Amino acid sequence: MNFMEGLTNPSWLVFAAVFLGILLALVVLRNREARRISEKFPRERIVLTSFGVNYFGLESEPGRPLRSIGALVLLRDSLYYRARFANRELTIPGAAITHIGVTDTHKGKPLHQYVVAIRFLNADGKEEKAAFRIPLPAQWTAAIKATLIQGRTLNPSVPPD
Repeated sequence: MNFMEGLTNPSWLVFAAVFLGILLALVVLRNREARRISEKFPRERIVLTSFGVNYFGLESEPGRPLRSIGALVLLRDSLYYRARFANRELTIPGAAITHIGVTDTHKGKPLHQYVVAIRFLNADGKEEKAAFRIPLPAQWTAAIKATLIQGRTLNPSVPPD
């Protein structure tokens, strides 16, 4: 097969078109998330942002752990999550955080992966837990502690899932 015959072979052209389409869709989704964040928060409030974060829901929500993908933003005073497709948002004030750690379970169910678990006091003053699978979890945990905890002692004992 010569070069010109290879160009007219439809099998690799279909594969290339599908690949480029998926790549373009990912770029568009990430830019949409970045634009939402920049419209919601001034740049000086944002410390760290990560896209493609898996959110497993709140411990108090009924049912099994959720699986929502979106963006996680560390702000100077809170942590903010926004789902990519679902209308799901979560804001955790820094002062409300009681524990941050790593676990492989949520809502009593195994997740088969390690996630960052954040325990915090909700608006009613009750302890709640949210779990996130974040790229570079050690960097995120250190940044959350440095930005939101700032020398405050966290609860060392964590109730069971």
